[in-house]
Amino acid sequence: MTFEELKTYAQLFYRENHQLDQQLQTQTFRIKNIKSYQHVKNDDGNTTDWTDNMVVLLHQLSPVIGKTFGYQFDFKNRKMYLYFPLDQKTTVADLQAHLPLVDVETIVADDSSYLATINIAKANDRYDYAAKLFAENPLADLDLSNLDEDAKKNPKAENHEPAEANNDLNLNIETIDTSIDAMQELNDLTGLEEAKKQIIDMIAIAKMNQLREKHGLKTPTGISKHMVFVGNPGTGKTTVAKLFAAILFQNGIISDNKLVNTDRSDLVGHYTGTTADRTKRVIENSLGGVLFIDEAYQLSHPDSPTDFGHEAIDQLIIGMENHRKDLIVILAGYTDKMEEFLNDNPGLRSRIPNRIYFADYQVEELVQILFNMIKHEGIVKLEDPVYLETTVTAYITNHHPSGNARWARNLYQAMLQMQARRVAFQKNPTKKTLETITNDDLNQALAATPAD
Repeated sequence: MTFEELKTYAQLFYRENHQLDQQLQTQTFRIKNIKSYQHVKNDDGNTTDWTDNMVVLLHQLSPVIGKTFGYQFDFKNRKMYLYFPLDQKTTVADLQAHLPLVDVETIVADDSSYLATINIAKANDRYDYAAKLFAENPLADLDLSNLDEDAKKNPKAENHEPAEANNDLNLNIETIDTSIDAMQELNDLTGLEEAKKQIIDMIAIAKMNQLREKHGLKTPTGISKHMVFVGNPGTGKTTVAKLFAAILFQNGIISDNKLVNTDRSDLVGHYTGTTADRTKRVIENSLGGVLFIDEAYQLSHPDSPTDFGHEAIDQLIIGMENHRKDLIVILAGYTDKMEEFLNDNPGLRSRIPNRIYFADYQVEELVQILFNMIKHEGIVKLEDPVYLETTVTAYITNHHPSGNARWARNLYQAMLQMQARRVAFQKNPTKKTLETITNDDLNQALAATPAD
């Protein structure tokens, strides 16, 4: 790998990813810019050409792992993490033979790549100067004017960027139904009394600030509309998020009638340099509306140095800072996992102070949810509503089904399935038969619906 070739790689890599993780003082940069920062003054006043040292290190690696690789420097712990495709097999001894200035500790494989952990403590202090330089001014004096030209001259560098980066996101962008009275729908939800109270209070504050601005009055500063929804599955978090977005739109607090429902799969890429771009595009698609990230705790894998979730978190924080008036973010997940996630990411915790707790439904609430589903869809009638109430109440009390409202939804669908099994192949079934759920249909549905 020649110096010019490496320079082209470095410039392309810089365009992909240049964000500092200020929490850990770690930067995933893969050599940022060789042209501008070749000479760094040491504390003693002497000049160290740290980039040449870095070039030598990576040039020494190229015969072992080829040109398709990524690397991450952890300056705080003086580690280098090198990852490369599974088809480029090598060993600790192979790497160590090519890297006499450092200690190769381990090489492990996961589903997509090899990871080599390298201790760079004894190499020299040039890495520390590089870290300090980028921390102080990561964007100064960069010459990126010839990126496209360099890429044309070096087609191999173009091929280095994974095709994934250009794939369209599979976002679930839900348009808000403006024909409904969203506030009334929220109030009519079964249970969730404390969560509904907190949501309505937040909407009231936002509406009050809107009215103050309209009359030229001062508004409180530092009030965040971002929220964390915590609770078990099936407790209504997604439903409440949709209604929250609808209420905001119907009251003119957000400009677009949309809720972007996403998770880790949309935000985090499989290759270095793709995660930041994916997260930026998700944020751009969410501007003017509400961004709902389900199971948000999956973004963070602090024990895995090659996981790119931290890049998504960094971009999310930047997006929340840069679009304070145009973006509302809701993070959702299990209570314990979300608390651990926020503890690991204090930058998010400080920006999302509002916690909305979604309690599990009580027995009578689950029964009411089932009745509401049947009434709302208007497809079938019950042979004996009292029988359903007593039977389902007894079942929930004895079996303690998990899944909350999802279990009720599954039971309702099983009831329709049992009715179809009974009626579909009858000769000339009557209208009453077609629209009736019998007690036997219910019993079979309960037997077919797992409690866990």
